[in-house]
Amino acid sequence: MIWQFLLFLAVGLVFLGGASGIAISNIVAISEKRRLKKSVLSFLLVAMSTSLPELFVAINAIILGEMSVSLGDILGSNITNISLIIGVSLLVASLNHSEHTRMVLSGEERRELITGLMLLSITLLPLLYLQYVGRVIGILLLGIFFVYSYILVQKRKEDGDDNPNETTDRRIGKEIALTIVGIVGVLMGARLTVKSAIEIANFFGVPGSIIGATLVALGTSLPELAVDVRAAYRGYFEIALGDIVGSCFLNSTLILGLLLTFTPFKANLLVLSDLILFGVISNLLLWYFLGLGKIMGRREV
Repeated sequence: MIWQFLLFLAVGLVFLGGASGIAISNIVAISEKRRLKKSVLSFLLVAMSTSLPELFVAINAIILGEMSVSLGDILGSNITNISLIIGVSLLVASLNHSEHTRMVLSGEERRELITGLMLLSITLLPLLYLQYVGRVIGILLLGIFFVYSYILVQKRKEDGDDNPNETTDRRIGKEIALTIVGIVGVLMGARLTVKSAIEIANFFGVPGSIIGATLVALGTSLPELAVDVRAAYRGYFEIALGDIVGSCFLNSTLILGLLLTFTPFKANLLVLSDLILFGVISNLLLWYFLGLGKIMGRREV
């Protein structure tokens, strides 16, 4: 019965959203108690946390030997992040402050975000010309992720933005336990989501990548939506931008790299060429706005 799989998909997406929210809030709490740098937190740690659903969808796709749903999810999530979530966050930020609010970024913040978008576009553009991709491309994507992450962390260590005189309660036992609970919930939700999405795609005779790029992508982007809208409402739009760019970068390097590396067969990207092209256009549009030095209010939405 198709309605059963639709119900399972809805339950899986609820698990993904709720459990990832638990994991994210506690990972952030752990990072604050351990005094991790907030700049690293916004681009890497928060982005990694909000990308947990996409990561576990990819892991389950590897286990089940069906990568089409995860491929669609990765590309669809990137488009949702940049086109929908940044637009909503910018609208919330402008409404919360004033109609003429302009989100000003420092030169260093702007350069880091532009660099992230540049690397993201570099990873996506070759996919437009490659019909089949496999393990070699996956290893290259993983290499890009680890090299850039290392460079970013090393640079932030040199900047040294911690406050050594700050005193906080650094006991993290409760946060670790809740993080594990959240991750287990995300894993269960991802498994249910992938299996039901495959069954729905088979029933309607549509590619699994289409289901992944629509329903699954919207569901796995809920953590970014919740975190970034809240940050924008509080006036921290740069954190929302860092999370979105970081999440898209993680999706296109780490998660896609893992999917291609550990799946024994090659992926056919021909059916995904439109998604890849739209993702590149979205990146370039955001790149243009960041290059202006200022992100304005409602016009860019």
